[in-house]
This record gives sequence, structure tokens and C-alpha cells, in this order.
Amino acid sequence: MKSTRRITGAAMVALAALGLGACNTDSSGPETPTLPGAPSAVSASVNGTTITVSWTAGTGATSHRVALTAPGESQRTETAASGVGSMDFAGLTEGQTYAAQVFAINAAGETASGVATAEIPESAPTYVEVTGDILANTTWTSDKTWVLTQPVFVGVDCGGDGAAAGCVPATLTIEPGTTIVGKTDLPQGVRGAYLVVSRGSKIIADANANRADKTARPNAADVIVFTSDKPRGERDRGDWGGMVINGRAPTNAGLEAEGEGDSGFYGGNDPMDSSGILRGVRIEFAGDRVTPTDELNGLAPQGVGAGTTISYVQIHYNVDDGIEPFGGTFSVDHLVVTGIGDDSVDGTDGYRGFMQFVIGQQRGDDADQGFELSNDGEQADRAPHSTAVIANATMIGADMDQQTGEIGGPNSDVGLMFREASHYRVYNSILRDFGDAGFCVEHAATVTNANNRLGGATDPQTTLSAEGLVIWNNSTAAGDEGGDLNFKGCSGYTDAQNKTFFTSAGFHNMVADPMLGAGYNNIGSQSSPPNLIATGVPAGYTAFDLSTIAADNTNLFAPTDGRSLQATTYPGAVEPGTALADAWFYGWTVWSVDGSDSRPNHSGN
Repeated sequence: MKSTRRITGAAMVALAALGLGACNTDSSGPETPTLPGAPSAVSASVNGTTITVSWTAGTGATSHRVALTAPGESQRTETAASGVGSMDFAGLTEGQTYAAQVFAINAAGETASGVATAEIPESAPTYVEVTGDILANTTWTSDKTWVLTQPVFVGVDCGGDGAAAGCVPATLTIEPGTTIVGKTDLPQGVRGAYLVVSRGSKIIADANANRADKTARPNAADVIVFTSDKPRGERDRGDWGGMVINGRAPTNAGLEAEGEGDSGFYGGNDPMDSSGILRGVRIEFAGDRVTPTDELNGLAPQGVGAGTTISYVQIHYNVDDGIEPFGGTFSVDHLVVTGIGDDSVDGTDGYRGFMQFVIGQQRGDDADQGFELSNDGEQADRAPHSTAVIANATMIGADMDQQTGEIGGPNSDVGLMFREASHYRVYNSILRDFGDAGFCVEHAATVTNANNRLGGATDPQTTLSAEGLVIWNNSTAAGDEGGDLNFKGCSGYTDAQNKTFFTSAGFHNMVADPMLGAGYNNIGSQSSPPNLIATGVPAGYTAFDLSTIAADNTNLFAPTDGRSLQATTYPGAVEPGTALADAWFYGWTVWSVDGSDSRPNHSGN
């Protein structure tokens, strides 16, 4: 009998392992995972201090790890989910080179890409110290702050005829939005920092250079600012020198004259001379009082010609006069002078342009005249005569100290003073709150010009004019119904004679409340300026018709850029009823006494 053999379970397992089992069952195990393919097209691009790493995903990757390394720095690592192909690394070090590598990841592990490198460039310096004169065409760009460390002259004087030996003409162009600071606290005996444009050279500082409408109110960000190098909140009058422009237009100081403060020579034989453009410019905390007769103003246009454009300019908190034309034929419109330590507007030496739309606000701590208008202090009747026109000014004195509220003390003197044989013509303006008087005529030769006008003469060569003016509350004269306290003798006309001239029926002047907005004499700030806009026109007011004044190129020169006197029906710098936010001075002007609302200096303070 044949026997039967059984195959045990253990044997069956062994046979199965050899593939010899009694059945055909598939007993293969799970597959071993495969590593992902390496990421490709790895790149590293730079934007400022950020590097963007980009890649194409590795085959089979479920995520990616991105590593960024640099010498001396800890490795930066970020993980990107499937489908993400780029990663940003911000806040990197200037001047450092970084290596970027991407790792494709799955369950089997990771596979590295090649390495891409990128360098973070070092930033350009944020400021430039100007340590010498500008003797070639130069541009100051808005990406830097420019620091004046000494007196800086643009060009070398070309003389009154433009042909002086050694003449080097140059043009300084300043981009919209640029900040220039004057160095303060210089060593003893070192002259303060200031900027002088020499005869034959030009400055092109135009906040509206990139705008279609060049005559528009400037944007605050585009204003070109000259200020102190001290931090905001610590600035003061006289921190630096200011700006002087020397032109080749005629003056009555001779064929040429030398400016104060070692500022070079000015004057010449070209009334249409161009010294360039100042439009949308602010000059702050300047002035240099070397001696009582050797002082730098905020802006001193000396012999500047009618080919020069000056528009939308503020001079703020200057130690000497705000603006003082020494002769010349240029014109300025939309001018703001605030916190000046002497006269807000001075003028002498045969100035024959116009100033229209002028705002002045004085501080009670230190101020003199609002307007001090002269012909010549040495020889009264020198020609050419100062026959300039001033129209539509709002000039606010300081019969009280706005900072302390104290009445009296060192404060404003006279709102409008004609002196030294002046032939100026002033129209359609407001003068209020001056400590001594609103109006006066000083010196015998000036009295002669005033009497000629009072007698009916109209020739600017023999007269002076003041018409369509409104004065109020001068010499603390509130409630003075007769207006007598608004007038005070000043070594020329007596108190009564000043009043007789001013109130002459044909001149249409008024002693009346000009109805300025509440807070018109507040200090204010750039974002919240004082409301210097009248709510209306005083009853019975008649404006002088400015369209009757001819630009005859003798008594008044027309700007070559097409600007002209604008006829108005109201007194003051802004049409009554204008919304504050729509006023031409709103937004681009500053008002604080210490620069707290101004631009930061070169250190960002």
C-alpha cells in the first residue's frame, strides 16, 4: 500500500518563499519609495533688501524647503507647500552676498537643486555735504539731502555786462521735493552756511517742474525746502545764512554794488536778465546778523531781472528781513513771510517789479515793520526810483505775543512805512495789529512824494501811492471809532498828517474791521494753518483798479514768463469766502516757531 505524505504549514511557507507552493498566489510586498527629482530653474532676484527665490518644482515632490545662507549669518530656511514656486526673504544685509538652494521633499527624502546667488547692494548715501562752490551745471536730486557746510556760490561773477574776466556761469537745478539744510554751530570765526547765485548764473528750483500747470499751488511733497540742520522742534532764527540771488538788472546803487554778508556783487545793465526760477520754495530759520549793518535776509534778490520767476515762496522765521529786493525788476506772486525777526518785506535801491498776493504774520517776540519801503538812504532822489507795486497783501502784526499772550514788549512796529524818498505803490491790502501804527510816512523827501500825490499828481516818478487799504486795531486801537490810534508820526508826517493822507476821499482807504477768520493770528501748523481769509468785504469798500497800472518798462517791468498783475475787487491776499482748504497758501506752508511741522534734517530728525 502506497503511503501519503503531508506538507506542514512551515514547509508551505518555505516553499512559498522559493516560489514552489502548491498554488499560484501573488505574495510580492510594497514598492520602495523613490526620491523626488531636483528642482530646476532656480533663481534669486533682488528688490531693495529683499531676495525672491524662484524655482520649477522637482518631479514627485510634495513640498520644497528653501535655504538662504551668507557668510557670518545664520541660515534662513522656509518651507513651501506643493504648487508654490517662489519665496521672499526680507530685511537682508546691504553689501552681503546670499546663496539660495531649493530642496524637493517627499516620503523618501529630499533632493537639492543647484545654487543661485544674489548680492544686496549698498544704499547710496542719504545726504551729500556741499563743501565748495558750484562751477559747472549741477543737479541736486530729491533722493538725497544736501548739506551746506559753508557759503556756497553758484558760478563766478560775470559782471554787470556778463563779460567780466574770470566769469564762470553755472546752473544749479534742484528737483521737486528736495531738502537742503544749512550747517549750524560752525567753529568760531567761520562764516555761516548760505547759498549765493552769482551774476550770470541761474538757480532752477521748481516744485512744479513735473506738472502740466506750472502756476498751480505746489504740492507739499514737491516743495523745495531750505532749512536748519537741527532736529525738528529745536530750530530757530539764524541757524544758517539764507539765500542771495545776484542779478544784472539796474539798481540805483551805481553800475554795481556789493551785497551784505560777503554775498558778492549785483546790478548791471539788463532789466530782463534771468537768474532762473524759484517756484514752490520754502526758506526757514535763516539769517546771519554779523553786525547791525551787515546782515543776511531770508531771501535777498539783488539786482534781479524780469526774466526771473519767483512764485509760491515762503520765508519763515528769519533773523533779519524776510525778503528784501535791492533794486531790480523781478516780480513775485504768492509770497508768505512768517515769524520774521525784522521787517517782513523790505525794499530799496530802485526796485521796479510787483508783489501780489502776500501774507505776513509776525510774532510778538521780535519784529519790526510789516512793509518798510525805501528808495535810497544816502541820496534820496537817486534814479531809477523805487516805483514797485504791492497789491493784495494781508499783513498781520503782533500787538501781543502769540506764544505767551503778553501785551506789549518787543513786538511789531508799523504795518506800512514809506521812507527814504520811496515811490512805491501799495493797493488793496489789509494791515492790522501792529504795535505802533498801521501807516506812516517817514523822512522829508518821502513827505514830498506823498504831498504830490495828495495834491492830485499821479506820475510814479514824483509820488507814492496807498489806495484801497484797510487798517484796523493798530497800536491796540480796538474800539477807537475815529481811528486816530492807527496813525503815528515817524519823523516825517505827524500823527494827524498820516491820518489825513490815508483817509483822503479819493484813495478809498478804510479804518475798518477786515473780518478775517477766527484764529487769523494763531501760530498754526502745516496741516492746520491760521485762517487768514476774510468772511466778507467791509461795507463801502472800493478796490483800486489794478488793470489801470501799465507795465511800461520804466516804472514797472512785466515778467518775461507772462505773469501780470491780477485785477481784484477785495482787500487782502485771498478772496473773501474762500474755503481754507482751497486757499493758495494751504498745505505747503509751515507755521511753528521751532520747525516741528517741517521736513526732517539729513539725519532724519
